[in-house]
Amino acid sequence: MPAPAVSVVVPVYNPGPFIRPLLDCLDAQAPVDDGFEAVLVDDGCTDGTATMLDRWCAARGWARVIHQPNSGWPSRPRNVGIGVARGEFVFLVDQDDRLTDDALALMVRFARANDSDVILGRMVSLGRKVPTRLFAHTVADARPPKVPLQDSMTPHAMFRRAFLDEHGLRFDERARRLEDHLFLTAAYTRARHVSVYADRPVYLHVARWDGGGAGYVSYDPHVYYRDLGRAIRMMLDAVGPGAERNAYLGRWVRRELVGRLSSDAVRWLPRDRRDAFFQEVADTLRTTLPEGALRRLPAVWRWPAALALEASPDEFLRAEDRLATSLRTEVAGLTAETLWKQDVAPETLARARAHLAPDEKPPVSRALASRGRALRRRSELAALRLLARTGLHHRLVAWGRTPVVLARQVCAVIAPVAAVAASLTAFAGAGAASVVLVTVAGVATTFLALRSGRGWPTACRLALALVPAGVLAAGSGPGIAAVAVTAALIGAAWLDDHRGRRSDVRVHAGAAWWRRPGRIAITAGALALVEIALTAALV
Repeated sequence: MPAPAVSVVVPVYNPGPFIRPLLDCLDAQAPVDDGFEAVLVDDGCTDGTATMLDRWCAARGWARVIHQPNSGWPSRPRNVGIGVARGEFVFLVDQDDRLTDDALALMVRFARANDSDVILGRMVSLGRKVPTRLFAHTVADARPPKVPLQDSMTPHAMFRRAFLDEHGLRFDERARRLEDHLFLTAAYTRARHVSVYADRPVYLHVARWDGGGAGYVSYDPHVYYRDLGRAIRMMLDAVGPGAERNAYLGRWVRRELVGRLSSDAVRWLPRDRRDAFFQEVADTLRTTLPEGALRRLPAVWRWPAALALEASPDEFLRAEDRLATSLRTEVAGLTAETLWKQDVAPETLARARAHLAPDEKPPVSRALASRGRALRRRSELAALRLLARTGLHHRLVAWGRTPVVLARQVCAVIAPVAAVAASLTAFAGAGAASVVLVTVAGVATTFLALRSGRGWPTACRLALALVPAGVLAAGSGPGIAAVAVTAALIGAAWLDDHRGRRSDVRVHAGAAWWRRPGRIAITAGALALVEIALTAALV
């Protein structure tokens, strides 16, 4: 059998329904010159996905699945997939993302035309951040800083297989979270041509409604910054002094080093864990950045980086908050010693200034433009500090990693509780209260159904909210008939969704507004309205 043009390598571990859109988009791919293959590497799935993949691949000669014991991270399955891939190119795709229908055909033609070793296709956000600057233009031979390759350090790209083999490029299976930085740093700095295809969307980054994904796994700051230091040193060894090196360093300072310290993910951690991050960042800056590197950073990060090196965590955060809650007109022209005199000790400022030019001013661009925004930010910080003192903020972050996830978890409790309470009030003869509670249950169920990956929980919640109407219909022939018809509609909606292979997973944050709710949510909302009206009529 002739080798295909491209092998799509997908590491798979307990994706549940979230892998279905990727499988569907592989089925829908436009014809590719010389064809393509899909290599799905089952990393010890325990949720039934392995059996489903066996059935799916058996019906497709261009797809195969490889089963292996769980390794705990995507690195090994990616390496296994690369090792068995037969394609001229290897395209690395995550299990819960997807490709546009013509992605493979476009990328293969583009890569061959430009003799590319690494090809980044235009990424589209479906609820997740993507590097939009990088895809402003199609570029055959891209290098920082003219083309900000450093903005994309995720492996969701296409690579010439001969290039990977020639340089022995594989993922470091010991690393956690930064294996992609190590891999991409080596690939970017060794490739003859890194190309960026921006004419049409190629790769769709999808935010899962359940907040799942490897990126949310907690990590040890010592191990994390040890591996980041390895990536930085790898780049320094490969790239000489100049604008390209500065672009890579600026990215890591902005995203993984100094920028990480003021993020909610770090600053509201318990004090000992928060301070561990500060210590590791300072050590990484001190041991990996070349002499004078801070002076060559973008102006907005020079003072924050100097303070991260010399200030205590409390001093650093006070300085950040002072700048983030000040008006630009108030801080323009101020020296650091004047702006931060109440926040940072004079000797600390003196040590920090030694890393910078003598006339370096604080980054005024990070201050706010209007009093309204400054007042809002001050109010937010005051509320977050109060939550942090009570310990509630940390618990909320641990419980729901994003506001949407937290809201879904709260509604998952509210919906059944309100439905049961509605039944009890109906038994007690408090019909008006029962209508209110059925409304609460219906609204919560509809919210949960938005971008839902499965229909049966929605059907169960709707059935539970229908019980009060059944109680109130006792002794009424028409009422009982209406309840029975509504129950049949709930069952029919569930069967339709089941036969549609959980099609609601295809609906995402980036869809057109009229498609966002999805079939499960639209049906749930309609049936909730029927239940509310029926309960009210029976009262």
